[in-house]
Amino acid sequence: MKFNNYFKPLLSGYYKHYRYPNQRLALVVGMLPWKDIVNEWVFESAHVQIQRHFDKQYFNLWLKPFIQKVNPVIYIWGYKAPQYFIEYVRAQGVDIFFLEDGFIRSGPDDDSSAPPLSIVMDSQAPYFDTTRPNDLTDLIANFDFEQDNYDEVLAQEMLDYYVSHRVSKYNHQPYVDVAPIYGTKNKERILVLGQVPHDDSLKYGGGEGITLLDVVKKAIKENSDAQVIVKPHPMTLDNPDIVSTLIELDCLILTQSIHLVDALETIDHVYTITSLGGFEALLRGKKVTVLGRPFYEDLCTSNAKSNTPSLSQILYICYYAYHLIVAT
Repeated sequence: MKFNNYFKPLLSGYYKHYRYPNQRLALVVGMLPWKDIVNEWVFESAHVQIQRHFDKQYFNLWLKPFIQKVNPVIYIWGYKAPQYFIEYVRAQGVDIFFLEDGFIRSGPDDDSSAPPLSIVMDSQAPYFDTTRPNDLTDLIANFDFEQDNYDEVLAQEMLDYYVSHRVSKYNHQPYVDVAPIYGTKNKERILVLGQVPHDDSLKYGGGEGITLLDVVKKAIKENSDAQVIVKPHPMTLDNPDIVSTLIELDCLILTQSIHLVDALETIDHVYTITSLGGFEALLRGKKVTVLGRPFYEDLCTSNAKSNTPSLSQILYICYYAYHLIVAT
């Protein structure tokens, strides 16, 4: 373990705590790539950062006494910290926030290495963890559109802008005309969205053990007369094992990186496990089937309830009421 990454920050934290006893300190875990902009994300005026790869000896001898003495507000990137650390913090009732890329991750001029354009911050669990309550699912279930300063006009304007300006989580990909790729449309079109295997959103979203192959087979079985198009996750395009499992199936496999908004052109129905792309498809009025349990599961056409929020209402909750912090 490197002194500068684990020990020096805690020593600095003790100094700040005793030097400014009336100011709460933030302890940031697992955000080293964004160390120069973290101060814009935390609520406290002072913070220290440690890397996420620490062992139980460091935790017991250094980190636990620090938390007990300083009582910092803890910020973790997703679940990028040892599980025993997260369980301890929760058991102690320490203030904690889980940060993740926001639902708008990049702008047109950004590349994949750029800091997130926005982040979401949750006081209970990352939004992809539906095994337990989180702030987003609580908002969706309990938001009072009569009392919580809801602005219907603003919500509809936001939805109209979102759709008409082709807003997505990742907005740096160039436009691709999918018409020559898809061919002439003479039947219903199904789009299957792949995900990164073993991603936390699968593990904590009811999708563990479900593969892209499983999703494609289900889509074909339930739509035998449709054209099935498969969009593997961009991070898996270089993995031959992902595509090779699909070659013998009756489907069109997109082997190039295509913006999700382009891929959704002329699509009638989307299948996925827990991908946020399924949620974006819902916002564009597409029918969506999920095999996992993402936060938007109850919003899918086949699972919709009578009290399900409208598209403009759900966009307002997720992109406005939920903690969305624009990074500069």
